[in-house]
Amino acid sequence: MRSRWAIFIVVYLSNVIACLNQFKVPPVMGILMQEFHVNSTTAGWLMSIFALTGIILAFPTAVILRRFGPQKSGMLALGCTILGCVVGAIATNSPFLMTGRVIEGIGLSLLTVIAPVIISMHFKGNEIGLPMGILATWYPVGSAIAYNISNPVTQAFGSWRGNWWVGVVLGLIAFVLFACVVRRPSDGETSNGHGGASISYSEELKHPKIWLLGLTFLFVVMGRMGFLTWAPKYFADAFGINPGIANFTASLGFMWGAPGGIIAGIVFKRIKNKNALIVTCAILSAMTYTFGFIVPQGIMFEYLAVTGLIMGFTAATVWAMVPGVMTSPYFIGLGMSVIAIMQGLANFLSPPFLGNFIAGNHWNEAVIPTAVIQIIGVIFAIAFVMVKSSNPSKTREINSNN
Repeated sequence: MRSRWAIFIVVYLSNVIACLNQFKVPPVMGILMQEFHVNSTTAGWLMSIFALTGIILAFPTAVILRRFGPQKSGMLALGCTILGCVVGAIATNSPFLMTGRVIEGIGLSLLTVIAPVIISMHFKGNEIGLPMGILATWYPVGSAIAYNISNPVTQAFGSWRGNWWVGVVLGLIAFVLFACVVRRPSDGETSNGHGGASISYSEELKHPKIWLLGLTFLFVVMGRMGFLTWAPKYFADAFGINPGIANFTASLGFMWGAPGGIIAGIVFKRIKNKNALIVTCAILSAMTYTFGFIVPQGIMFEYLAVTGLIMGFTAATVWAMVPGVMTSPYFIGLGMSVIAIMQGLANFLSPPFLGNFIAGNHWNEAVIPTAVIQIIGVIFAIAFVMVKSSNPSKTREINSNN
């Protein structure tokens, strides 16, 4: 028990560090734009390019994990994080910096899939709920830390590059811990779907329900990331507040995601109609993230708290829906990969997409495109409800157990 919780801590820490490195760009976006002489659209790619590898590697990561095992796969991921940070820290132009971001993105992409698999190897049956619930907080925790340490680190080093060197040090610590602590369980692979018979993934991917769930998540996340990526610069330009306070204010949108996920875990077990949750999440997202760039400063803290809770709730609900959508436990990992691809697409597309509208600090012009994105998400959520499950008996069984 003590050994597997030690493994969990190292895995969780590794994901937080990788996420921290992903979100070190938005707090220094204005500085990067000035130093590299790029516009808002190009600067947006510094954030979204990070997600490109997540899209490409979502399915191959399972093969990498099976080939090299949990320890070496995790070390490979953290090695990419370290190398990407070094490349970014010494970058002299924006293409060089983007190259580093791609390498960093490989690390997080691998860890996103590797982490839950490692946990499911060591925690079985009813034991898995607590560690998986805690693991779900790595994204809001890592992003919130990044937003709040960026300004002090930049001031201490006298440059934005200090954030990249901090990423190198933290990555090295996680790499050593991963090498020393993480092991495959003594009984080999678990019965949680990581081994077993040869199954046709192509046939499973023909079922539309998992794609409709993923597309709903894509457009919901696009609205969220489009706003939060540009929020620090928006707060500084529109409200005239200093970078430190701007970064902290934006981080609230991530911080509140953690309790939102916990609330979703409680509600999900008590709601019989899981489909209604997805539609509700999409509608609430449309009603909130659409108005991010026109919310008055006086209620911005409350606004970010609400949107953070909604997004944390939505993300946890979507991931919890996957087992009930797939036709067999063997396909749960495949379903998770579909959701990961959609999340990666959202992270990849939203910063430059909105950056094109807000160029020149025309923040109000982002409202209509954000509304369109969110409405499309609602449409896909409704379509998800209307399409019959590929395995209705399994869905009924899951609903009755919860």
